Amino acid sequence: MSLELLFDEPMIGESRYGEYYLYAVKNGTDTEYSFFAPDDVHEKLKEMHKGDRFEITKIGEQKGSKIVTKHEVKLLASSTRPTEPKSNGNNTSKDTYFEAMLNSYQDALKIQDELNGMVDVNRIAITLFIARSKIKGGEIS
Repeated sequence: MSLELLFDEPMIGESRYGEYYLYAVKNGTDTEYSFFAPDDVHEKLKEMHKGDRFEITKIGEQKGSKIVTKHEVKLLASSTRPTEPKSNGNNTSKDTYFEAMLNSYQDALKIQDELNGMVDVNRIAITLFIARSKIKGGEIS
């Protein structure tokens, strides 16, 4: 199955299990998914851009009595937009919709953690984003 990146950067956070990398992706349909990338996958995805399509294959390999897994990430199609350097966080202009969505996902993850995983992060984040986008007559705050 191929996936498409919906944002250039993942949301990076920390849970009781350590650092995580949350990517927003979609498959061949218009359904959006949250994908928590393992470290080895994140290392490859962080070089990709919004709109890039890729495929992940999980490979198991026996080493002695243990089975070790690794992931192969294959770029299927690069986005059609011109290549730009990744943001280093020093960009003075802000995309308010991006910031609102990012904040919505961060808050949704906090809610999920508070409720021991009993909520759908995507639905909570979208609800928060819609509510935030309607504040102040359509201005994102």
